[in-house]
Amino acid sequence: MTKRIPVGVFFALFTVSGFAGLIYESIWSHYLKLFLGHAAYAQTLVLAIFMGGMALGSWLVSRFTHRVRNLLLGYALAELGIGLLAVIFHATFVAASNWSFETVLPALGSPGLITLFKWSLASLLILPASVLLGSTFPLMSAGIMRAFPGESSSTLAWLYFTNSLGASIGVLASGFFLLERLGLPGTILTAGLLNCALAAVVWLLSKRVGDIEAPADAMPKTGGTSLRIVRGIQILAFFTGAASFMYEIAWIRMLSLGLGASSHAFEVMLSAFILGMSLGGFVLAVKAPRGDSDLKWLSSVLVAKGILAVLAIGAYTLVLDLIGWLMMGLRNSDEGYALYNVSSLFVSMLLMFPAAFCAGMTLPLATAALIRRGGGEASIGRVYAANTAGCIFGAAFATHAGMELLGVKGLTGLGAGFDIALGALVAILASAGFSMRTAATLGGIAIASAIAFASFPLDQLKMASGVFRHGSFLDPKASKVEFYKDGRTATISVTSDGSLRSIRTNGKPDAGIQMNPAKLPAADESTMIVAGALSFAFNPELQTAANIGFGSGLTTATMLNMPKLRLVDTIEIEPAMVEGARVFEPRNSSAYTDPRSHIRIEDAKTFFASTQARYDVIVSEPSNPWVSGVATLFSDEFYSRIGRHINDNGMLVQWVHYYETDIDIMGSILKALGRNFSDYVIYTPQSGDILVLAVKHGRVPPPSDALFRTPAMKASLERLGVRSLNELVLHRVASRRVIEPLVEQTRYPANSDYFPVVDLNASRARFRRSSAGDIAEIPRAFVPFESLVDGDARVTLEDFERKRPYSSNRIEDALIAVGFADFFLTGASDQAARVPISSRTQIALARAGLKQCEIDPSLWADAIEGTTRAIAQALRGKVLDRIFGEIWDSPCFKKLPAAERGRIELYRALAYHDAKAMREVSDRLAAMPHRWSPDDLAVIALTGVCVRVLEGDLAGARALWESVRELIPRQVSNAFTTRVILAHIPKLGEARAPAPVTGAPAAPATPATPK
Repeated sequence: MTKRIPVGVFFALFTVSGFAGLIYESIWSHYLKLFLGHAAYAQTLVLAIFMGGMALGSWLVSRFTHRVRNLLLGYALAELGIGLLAVIFHATFVAASNWSFETVLPALGSPGLITLFKWSLASLLILPASVLLGSTFPLMSAGIMRAFPGESSSTLAWLYFTNSLGASIGVLASGFFLLERLGLPGTILTAGLLNCALAAVVWLLSKRVGDIEAPADAMPKTGGTSLRIVRGIQILAFFTGAASFMYEIAWIRMLSLGLGASSHAFEVMLSAFILGMSLGGFVLAVKAPRGDSDLKWLSSVLVAKGILAVLAIGAYTLVLDLIGWLMMGLRNSDEGYALYNVSSLFVSMLLMFPAAFCAGMTLPLATAALIRRGGGEASIGRVYAANTAGCIFGAAFATHAGMELLGVKGLTGLGAGFDIALGALVAILASAGFSMRTAATLGGIAIASAIAFASFPLDQLKMASGVFRHGSFLDPKASKVEFYKDGRTATISVTSDGSLRSIRTNGKPDAGIQMNPAKLPAADESTMIVAGALSFAFNPELQTAANIGFGSGLTTATMLNMPKLRLVDTIEIEPAMVEGARVFEPRNSSAYTDPRSHIRIEDAKTFFASTQARYDVIVSEPSNPWVSGVATLFSDEFYSRIGRHINDNGMLVQWVHYYETDIDIMGSILKALGRNFSDYVIYTPQSGDILVLAVKHGRVPPPSDALFRTPAMKASLERLGVRSLNELVLHRVASRRVIEPLVEQTRYPANSDYFPVVDLNASRARFRRSSAGDIAEIPRAFVPFESLVDGDARVTLEDFERKRPYSSNRIEDALIAVGFADFFLTGASDQAARVPISSRTQIALARAGLKQCEIDPSLWADAIEGTTRAIAQALRGKVLDRIFGEIWDSPCFKKLPAAERGRIELYRALAYHDAKAMREVSDRLAAMPHRWSPDDLAVIALTGVCVRVLEGDLAGARALWESVRELIPRQVSNAFTTRVILAHIPKLGEARAPAPVTGAPAAPATPATPK
């Protein structure tokens, strides 16, 4: 009967089994990093329990396969069990994690007990399915060997190949397709349904095959020789499995330095490793060793595996060069990103494939050798169990001890030593003794490998360069490595370029500080100092603070400048980060030495749940959300949980980057934050970064200048060029009232732990070098919607010191505005270098029009528009009185045609942020029988729309815009600042109708009386 079912059918089914199995490994990592707090820990635990459970399942099956008459039916039941566990996994995980964070962790208190509980519960969540997964290989293998006797060697190899091939495809399908469309719950449900369908098909096939008695040699012989062989091969399987996973973890870390540490990059690397193993099995399936040559094959493969692992170290520098070449050659587009991921698979194969290929041959060879020597079909499960147990040991040792003690090179070398030593022992066994020829050969191999290992240095500067971002390396003539350590969760390095130092995580710069006080501060200093200072501008009485992410330590040190602060808990998951940041002393010394400062090595969720502490302010400065695991610190669930640890009158300061991302990703984060905090305001301390200050209840209060009355804090801010509260507020971008309607129209839902849109899309945005930088343009808009809603944040010329060090784009804007004002009023400026040559010509034209009335009226109005745009975006007060006084006093202004005079009157109303005048003038101009240029019409119409939105007349605003929208230039209607205003109007966008911005507009500065 079995002849009616081709054996290839079972191989195809086992491919599907491998496909679903690696979906589990991938998806469990996503789930458990939510619970354990870091992707590296989650991946290690999943790897250990996944492999450990399979080892246990294999061993259990090996105990009773000879008693089971229909092994394929047993396989079907195992697949059904896996599927049913997957169907209920999401609900079980949510209930277990909520119970842990809300009940168990607060009661445990001890960090040791908390860690033990978390890892134990995480293990229990995935262990049952892992045990069943481990039973599938021996059940299917032994079942097919009974049904198709005489082909045991090729059968085992084919099964190993097809299962591994399905696994390599499954991990990619999970990460690049299923997760994005179905989220975590839908992806694991899909895998579960696949297993259930697989169980049904195999059950039907098992009925056709029927019961088959175990052969007489199903159990291993009990003789001394056979028992020694069984034990010897089990030991071999254990240590070569350990070596394989030392390689895998070391190489994934090494490739992360080249390809980035995103979730997609990890999935590509894992797929490459598994694919290499599967192709090793394929070779054995096509050409299996004959007779007693299997041990010679096994010896050769083990030695080759170790040698190739050593050679991989030598090839690593070339791999980094190749990544740099790819980054320079690929377009920064969606198509380029697809090619990048395909290329990443190829690059990963270059490093991993040779040794992984050999690893894929070792298990089938060892199992077949044992069966030929009387091990019986039970040996399949035993060898598989021993190999998997070795994988667990290798993964656990590499992550929790080996990486820190030995580094990636030493860890690879240790694994290679295991493999070469094992190959030598098998060679001695295969040659039935120890001969001088064997000794000389093995000794030569060992010496050559050791010499090669010692002669392959790893270039730490190249590894720290983050080549995956721009395709280039740090210049060894200008840069050097001050600190380098392979930590448990990441590789931390500190590089210097002269006196500028930068701390990096897996090659990605996280913070930079200019150590020479005589030089301008680094741009990152603005973000770190303002992050530490901002909350005190809104509440100087804050007494307790927490900071998520140590970074350079400068944010913590900045907060400690406030004398009323009693406690700062800084939570950092990677100890090497805290160790490396000492290179920045003395700039961050108080973070280490101040008795109020406490550095907590833990993930943020666990720390807050275990301590149940509440703070006046929590500052969250993790790494970029494209880094695997970090996006969970920007999720709806995290903000809900973190809000419980903020006092009722407290606040959150959240760092978000707008470089290498897009407005849809940022919108997803702001949606998640907005669900859990009643109000927020956004600041931009430097180009590329924003800080979101959010409160739990009510509105964000007005800021005060108390922090500028604290000498140490004032000195920190003056280091940035920020000398007063007005200059700090100049960095405001927008409040929630201004930006939320547009945020609600972004394409992604709120970022969630279980539907991780940020994690899945951030790495693509990084590759494309996308930018959400338009958000920083809101306060620069000519039509001042944000200022009319939130209040005028500009500075006055009289209070603004021109000569200063600074690292802020908004201070730069103000200095440029000063240059424009000086040029217009006097024809010269000490800020001349900041004013572009083309703009100086424009200003000269505007000045000429004050005297020479022969100038074209439209050209003069254009020059006035360009000049006042630049000045009014940052300056207010008397300087505007002088400028418009000059214009109003000029004989040319009085001779202008009504349309051009009206234009300048509108620019004046916009410059003064005078809502009443904006409404009157824009309506008057709109009613004129004048043929306006598209650009002029856009300013007139948008001004009218802006004021109507402020007044709550949304129907009028909609009617006005609809009447002119076809005439407005596309670049104007699509501009971000335009979209901010239009988002407040119902039925113009796809989002729900926003609530009108009610209340009187902010009072404008008093304008000069026109003459």
